Amino acid sequence: MELDDWSDDEIRDYYDSLVEENSFLKELNEKHRTKIREDEEAVEVARKEAESGIERSKKHDSMLTSTISAFLPGGPIERETGWSFRGAEPLSERNEPNADAVFCNPERNIALLVECKTSLSSPGKALTQIYDAADAVREHRREVSEKIGMQIEEIETAICVPSYLDEEIAQRIEHEERNGDAEEQVYVWRLHYLQEGEKLDLFTSFADRTRSEATHDSELSQLLNSGIEISKERQVTPSFYPSSHAFQIMEAAFAQLLKRRMKDDGPLRDFTAEELRAILTSQRHLPHYAAEQVGERIFDGLMERLRSAGLVKEIDAGDTDLNDGSEFYRYRVRGRTVETVLSNLDAKYREDALDRKLELEAKKAALSEFDERQSSLEDF
Repeated sequence: MELDDWSDDEIRDYYDSLVEENSFLKELNEKHRTKIREDEEAVEVARKEAESGIERSKKHDSMLTSTISAFLPGGPIERETGWSFRGAEPLSERNEPNADAVFCNPERNIALLVECKTSLSSPGKALTQIYDAADAVREHRREVSEKIGMQIEEIETAICVPSYLDEEIAQRIEHEERNGDAEEQVYVWRLHYLQEGEKLDLFTSFADRTRSEATHDSELSQLLNSGIEISKERQVTPSFYPSSHAFQIMEAAFAQLLKRRMKDDGPLRDFTAEELRAILTSQRHLPHYAAEQVGERIFDGLMERLRSAGLVKEIDAGDTDLNDGSEFYRYRVRGRTVETVLSNLDAKYREDALDRKLELEAKKAALSEFDERQSSLEDF
């Protein structure tokens, strides 16, 4: 049993499905839990892995925001070419394969699907993701067309990577094209991290493609060839995305709630479910055409995580000075300023993430030992 290939949820679900009828598995879990928590090196490894999950998501979302910023209203791309951003993660509401963003050219009815990759541990997998996303949009073409307000007649695909990964993804694209495995003509966008800021451009130095094959068949190529400077500071950018890490969503949403509380001079550490839901379902914060539906799902998942982590608790209406709302909550951290409350929430979330990681490692070790013993009995 290769548990390393399983997702965290798959491991937890598998463990839960076995433990009720196997007291021995529960004993193994308790043994490994104690052993892992007493191992300082194992705890530090788990802490780094938990932190890296948060940081990877932050890095990815920052890259996606930079890419989107180049296409926002009033910018050079929208002003000079008509191309615009129409939403993040199309079809995520259906749990279908989806790209990070969809951009559109209404004059030619082209939908451009873009996948952002901050690293390339598996370039082939990255291409499969964009292929599957394009297939999903074709399958649901009518629905997506209605949602984004444009009849999709043509689909283009691109992968955006940091500039130092351009040749790596390009080589994989050409490898698949030579072998007849390429399902899409994938363009390569590059994000340059410069001292003076960020810049988005188009990679064209393919070994086998002609220049016309490496560039978009539209005015978009002219601007991307020259490079677009990213200026997020002057624009209203998304707060989070459908697949953002719960930590980021918590930070963004609670920052909004706490700032609002400071303005209305209300109880700083109290909020209502309605307030939080309004932020999570707003297209201002969540750039998805089905923000209400997707945001409701995010709300349910976030509240479940916050309650299980002991970050919030439900309170009675009589225990708060808030008047509007039907469900009232309080942060279970101290603090008299926005910065302190947010900092304490962040720290407590990270500690819970470490606990969850340690619990997961104990379950994995218990399941592996349990499987080995079961196999030995069968052999005997």
